[in-house]
Order: sequence, then structure tokens, then C-alpha cells
Amino acid sequence: MKVTVLGGGNEIGASCLHIQFEEVSILIDAGMRMHGENSLPMFGMLDELSKPDIVIITHAHADHIGALPVIHAMYPDVPVYSTPPTADLMQIMMKDSYKILTEQSRLTESLVPYTEEQMNNFLQQIRVFPANGVLEIAGVKITSYRAGHIVGAVMFLIEGNGERILVTGDLSFNGGRTIPGAKVADDIRPDVVVMESTYGNRLHTDRNTEEKRLAENVAATIENGGFALIPAFAIGRAQEILLILQAYMEKGLIPTFPIYVDGLVTPVCRVYKNYPHYLKGPVAHRIRTNGDAFLTEGRCIAVDSKNRNAIVQGNPACIVASSGMLTGGASAWYARHLVTDEKNAVYLTGYQDEESPGKKLLALAEGTENTLDIDGTTYQVKCRVDKFGLSAHADASEMTRFIETLEPTYTLLVHGDDEARIGLIEKIHPRFQPVLTENGETYPFEKRKEKKGIVGRRYKRNREQELLRNYIGSVLLYKKEGDQNYKFGLCQKVHPKIATLYCETPKGKVDKVEASSVAETLGPWNLSIERYTAVAFEVLTFSRPYLEGINWDLLPEYIVSLQEIFQTLQVTDEAQQFAIAIALQSIPKECRHVDLEGRVGYRLDKKVKFKLSNLDLPIQAIKMNPNHAMDHVRSYFTDHSHFLRCGVQQNGTDNPHILLSFDFPQSITNTERKRVIKDIKKRTGWDTVFSDSVRHEAFQPVLSSLLGSDVDMPSVHINQSLVVTKEPKPENSLEISRKFNETTGFALRFAEDHDSVGLNSSSTETFMANSDQEPMENNQAIAIAKQYGEKNNVKIYKTSMKKVNGQPLMELHFISPEIAVQYQDMLLNLSKEIGIAVQFAKQPKQNEIIRITNASIPPAWGMKGNPSVHMDKAEVSIKVTNEFTEAELAEVRDHILKQTGYTLQVK
Repeated sequence: MKVTVLGGGNEIGASCLHIQFEEVSILIDAGMRMHGENSLPMFGMLDELSKPDIVIITHAHADHIGALPVIHAMYPDVPVYSTPPTADLMQIMMKDSYKILTEQSRLTESLVPYTEEQMNNFLQQIRVFPANGVLEIAGVKITSYRAGHIVGAVMFLIEGNGERILVTGDLSFNGGRTIPGAKVADDIRPDVVVMESTYGNRLHTDRNTEEKRLAENVAATIENGGFALIPAFAIGRAQEILLILQAYMEKGLIPTFPIYVDGLVTPVCRVYKNYPHYLKGPVAHRIRTNGDAFLTEGRCIAVDSKNRNAIVQGNPACIVASSGMLTGGASAWYARHLVTDEKNAVYLTGYQDEESPGKKLLALAEGTENTLDIDGTTYQVKCRVDKFGLSAHADASEMTRFIETLEPTYTLLVHGDDEARIGLIEKIHPRFQPVLTENGETYPFEKRKEKKGIVGRRYKRNREQELLRNYIGSVLLYKKEGDQNYKFGLCQKVHPKIATLYCETPKGKVDKVEASSVAETLGPWNLSIERYTAVAFEVLTFSRPYLEGINWDLLPEYIVSLQEIFQTLQVTDEAQQFAIAIALQSIPKECRHVDLEGRVGYRLDKKVKFKLSNLDLPIQAIKMNPNHAMDHVRSYFTDHSHFLRCGVQQNGTDNPHILLSFDFPQSITNTERKRVIKDIKKRTGWDTVFSDSVRHEAFQPVLSSLLGSDVDMPSVHINQSLVVTKEPKPENSLEISRKFNETTGFALRFAEDHDSVGLNSSSTETFMANSDQEPMENNQAIAIAKQYGEKNNVKIYKTSMKKVNGQPLMELHFISPEIAVQYQDMLLNLSKEIGIAVQFAKQPKQNEIIRITNASIPPAWGMKGNPSVHMDKAEVSIKVTNEFTEAELAEVRDHILKQTGYTLQVK
């Protein structure tokens, strides 16, 4: 194994390492120097070294990523990997850096290190680490571990050819308020550790003291009528400052004041917000609860260059702006406008490069400087300047203890000035062979046997608790006691003593889950929380689309894990992986195996594979829930003129289905029905049945439209698929009949055609008494008819008068023809009295029958939906969910029959 330091060895800036494992070469980081003529690492040495097989990135600060477009231009076929947050942050930082580099090159009349096209090409090619944080390339294994420092920052353990090397990148063991500190994996025993040494010659001051001092000084500056400018690194430091100041305000420890956030801080805060599962619990909770923890409404206000003049001319406030060393960006603009006023203050919170304006500000605070150069202009500094210890790097004590925990054979110190590295090498025990690296040097290592044991006390490990902690950061599939369905949860923390997991649901809530309730572990989740939410919702709503077409026959018939299933089936899409995990919970219990350590495996025989392939198992969400399904069906029929409604038929049927209702179901052809059934199955997972019920009242407007005038309600003969109208037969009757049949599926007959179609002439019975009495005046006759109804205790809903062959005819509308025939004597007597023939309407009052049925059904029956009226059978049918006695049914059925003439049918 050989380690070559191309940059960032005896300096802070241009970090770049080349590591050779026999046939495999790895490049770690490619940063830039912020000052000086030579901004790039020593890329010329790559001609003498092996071409990189892969480039991996520790984190998104410019001194680690600034030169990546150059590397990508040199080796466009070499993949570049980072964590998802780092990938998102690089999209922001690279584009901003290019603007600054372009301006600097213009002022110095020099070339930019790379072109905009090279930068964009690189940004489009970034790949993210797998969720489990492990990459393998030609027998070399690369494992990432949380490094603290900023969101997404990692260190890398690289193993190959019997050797192990750990490259820390930038480390923070405290983590601050925003992110957890570095993960100390004390069981990896690397042969070599390459460790940063930024603060190798000092110990950090008490964090709480520094936070309190910063908050109080900012508040005092604003209270005295000044502006408090805090130049901050856009990634990491700015988010810490915003959380500190807001926390002190919320606790009432300092007055409330506005905080203006400018420069790259704003877009970076949005990236942080999208990865709450990478942040500390309280911050993640605030994001879930309030939508944000950094840019809070009314307190932390995002601004840009258009607002700056108004801000510095307005009321006193705090300004948090990038960059942290005043080398450009928003903070340099504010400094130019604020440093000459003694009421203002500039508060520095992080590392300052020797050549940066920030370093000169520190000298000014000590009284050795009184001017400041920004972008080539000198300013007299009259404002207050102070520094606060909020470092995101490990200090000397932490780094020393880290090395003692890891027990490497060699320790290479990088990323620090000479004072820091010399201070640290004196603290590290000689048995760890610390080395002060130099840029351009190669450090070869021969194979050796790993040492065993660690320095200090050994703690007895609780294997069960370790297994529980392994759940943290992973997506779990679980089903709590009493629940019917499985849920997805992103494990945030564990309570090992009570074996309880705290999982974030797709709705952003935290669910307490017993470890015994976990059915499957889908593995670590390292993409955004938005992606997790979207995937979980999609699969739990409708899993079928992600399971169709999977070739389950590829799986072996011996026991395999879920991850092995993904690998064998070559499934990389997250939604498809979620759906497969759900589907496997539906297989028979004997196909699922759990070992002593709780690991789940599956042995699928041919029968089970066949059922999975045909989706012939009770898979969760293989159908949409009824409400979602009906929404999709309604959307599907948006432009269908004959569609009425849809309903789900579940209870009491062996084949749950969606029932489709149309005004004229006979107009839907078999071809169209097959297409609809196939489409709805694909869209919702539900089978489809077409209702045969015809909407009788819909025939009248169709007929009116075809005849071009208002018509009376025609007679509908369901069994004969025939509609008979009393309207005169027009000349174009054949064309009208054809269009009527095309629209409704029913044949149309006119008055003159009655006999020809064999209709019984008594089908509409007329009551006419032999009387020499002159016909009564219409209004008087109608009044008499109303009296007859009241006298006989029957409701007549409507009375109309018409003429047939020049003779008057009265038509009475009862609730149904079945009720009307019970009053034939009444109708005959009425005809005698008024001297006019009397007829009853053949059409029932469907809405009235439905109303009476609704009112008659006991609530305890649990009726679902509305009753259905079947005119051809004189029946009204309902669906119920609860039991009832035969006596109850008989009583209700008798009541409805007496009121409506219709027989009640119950499903």
C-alpha cells in the first residue's frame, strides 16, 4: 500500500490523497487553495502514479472539492462518489466558487482553473454512496463512517490486499447543535490512519461558555444601535450560529432581534432541512414540526444582494453571511459597509487562513493592525472585532484519544499548519508512529499482521444492544400489535434497555416500535427525507406497479436475505425494493426463516414464486384503498358522458370489486368493457363489474334532444330493451331511432308502432265510466282528484291533463304503479264524477321509494350506501354490514311494501 499526498499535507487547502492498493488506485478529495497563484493540488504527479479507479469525497468544503472539475476533465470515465448531502451541497458550492474564481481571474488577469462546461459536466456525473455506506471495487472495500464536522461528512476505511487504512477527512467529535459527532468505530484496527490536524496545538474552550458569550455580545451590539456581522462558513458554521441565537431568544436569555441570512447560507440551510435524519434529534424534530429549524419565519430572514443597501440603512440587526474568512461573497460586502462605524461589530467564529482578511481582523482585535484590505480596497476599521470558539474540528485532546482508540501502526498527519501538526505529533504516543506529511511525498507501507487488543479498559459488549443500534439510520418494515397493515419507519434512535426503536413515519411523526415488531430491515437510508416519504407513500398506497414484471424465478431455492434478493433480481429502485419487502410478508410462514441473531431469510419454492409472479397472494396495497381507487376511476371517466358513479362492493362477496354505474349500461360495448376492466385493474388493482341498472329518467332528455322539443316521459320496458313514446312519429324516425339506440342501447318505438311490436293494449290501463256527464273543467277536476286521494289516504304526487284523440285524459302519479293498481275502484269512481277518463302513470317515484327505504332501515343494521330501485322486478335492494333477525326483516319488508309497493331485498 502507498499513500501519496498531492495536497493538504503541510497546509490547510487543496486536500488530495492518492492511495494505491496493488491493482486499485483511489483518489480522496481534490480541493483548492483559497489564496496564492497555485490553487490546485499537485496533479502533475498523477502522470507518475496509477490512474485512479475511483474518486471519493469526504465532505463539501471548497478545500476538499474545489478542484474536482479538473480531475473529472482529466479522467471523465472515473466515477466520483459522495454521500447524498455532499452531492447536493456540491451543486451549490461549485457554482458559487466558479463565480468567485472567474472574478478573481478577471482582476488578476489569469486563467480560471476550469471552465464552466467542465464544472457542469462534473456535477452531472456525481454518484452517491449506497445506503449501507459500502463500496467495493476489484476486491477493495470502502466503508464510510460519520465524521461530524458538517452534514454528510464522512471518513473512509479502505480495506484490500490484507491492509487497512482510515482517512478521516475533517473531524468533529462534538458535532455542536446541528449534527451528531464522528462515529468512533473502535473495532476496525487500521494499519494506517491519515488524520487532519487543524487544531492539533490547542484545546477548545468550553462550548457552552462560547455560545453564551456570542449570543450576549450580538444582543448587546444591536441594543447599542449597531449591526453585528458574523462571517460564517455557509456549510456547518452558519447553521450552528442560527440555532444558537434562536435558542437564546426562545429561552428569553437575550432580546429578540432580526437575523438576516445572506449568501450561500440560505440554499445550504435548505439542503440541511432536507436531511433531518442526518441531524441531531432536537433539530430533526423542529424540522418535522415547524418545517424548518434554521430559516424561521419572522426571525431568520433570507435576503440577497437586492436587499443589502436597505438592510445596512435600516434598523440594527444581526447579519449571518458567507464567506467565513471574508474572502468574498456577501460577508465581504457587508464588512466594507460596516467596519468603519464604531457602533458595529464583526464576530469571527471559525478558522482564519493566514492570508485571509479574517486573519488580519484578528490582528486588529489584538491592536497590531488598524486597516483591512477587501477586494483590493483598504478600510480603516473602527468597529469592534472579536472571536468565538465554535470550531467544527476536533482539538488536540480528542484527536489523541481517537488515535489511542484505533491503535494504528502508523499515523499520517495532514490538513494543518506547522504549529498545529508539531503540537499534535508531540502528544501522540510514539508507538503509533506519527508522521508529519509533506505535499508531493509518497509513503509506502509493507504488509504486516494486525495488532490485537486496545489500550485502556475493555468493556464487555452487549450483543443484543449492538444489534439494536445497528437499526439506527435504516428503513424498517414493522407491524405493531393490533395493526392489520405493515408500516415503514426510518429508525432515528433506540432505547436498548426496553428494546424500543424510535422510527420516523412517512408523515413525519415518530412511532415507538418494539424490536420484536420489526419484520424486515431494508438497510440504511442515505437519500433525502423527501425521497423516503415519497417512496413509502407510493408503495403503501399501491404496490402493484412496482411488483409487475419481476422475474421471481431468478431466485434460488435455498435461504436468501432481502439484500441478496435485491441483488439477484438486480433491483436498485428504492420503491421497488420497498414493494418487494412488503410482498414477501404475504408468503406462507414456513417460507420465512429467522436465525438466532434475528436475521430474516426467505426460501421460495416454485409454487410461491408462481404466486408472486401472478400477484396471487394477499399482498398489502396490491389494491389501492377504496377511496383512492374510486378517485382514480372518477378521473378515468371524466370525459365519459354516460358515467354516473362508482362504488366498492366488498362485504358479503367472494370477489370484492368496483361497481360502475352508467345511465345507459347497454350502450357500453363488450370491447369497451374489456378495455375498461383492464385499465382499471392496472391503475387501481381492483376488478370491475358493470351495473345493469338503467337510469329511467335519463331517456326523456335524450328523446327531447333528438326530437327537438320537450316530450313526456316515455314508457320503459327493461326486459325488451325497448322505450315507447307517445309522441307522433316524425318523418326521420328511422334516423332518430338509430341515434337513440346508439346512445342508450334501447330500441325506440313511436305511438303508431305500438301494435306492430306486440305490446298489450291494456299495458297502460284507462278507467272510463259510462256517463253522459259533460267533462268537468280541468282545474276543478284536478281539485276533485286531490280530494279523492286525501279521502282514501293515498298520496297523489302529481295530476296532469292531456288529450287523446281529441278527448281529455287525466293522469295520476302514485309512488309506483304497484300502489296505483290497489286503488282501481277509486279511479273508476273519480272518472264517473269528473266525466273524464283517468289513467295512472307507469313510472315510479324512485327518489321517494329510496327516501322511505332509508327511513325504514334500523341504524343497527349498518346500511352501506343508498338503496337501489329495480323497476322491472318492483324491488328495492340494500346492503348492510350487521346481522338482523328474520322477524325484524319481515317487519321492515312489510312496512316498505305497504308504503311503496316494492319488495325489500337485503344483501
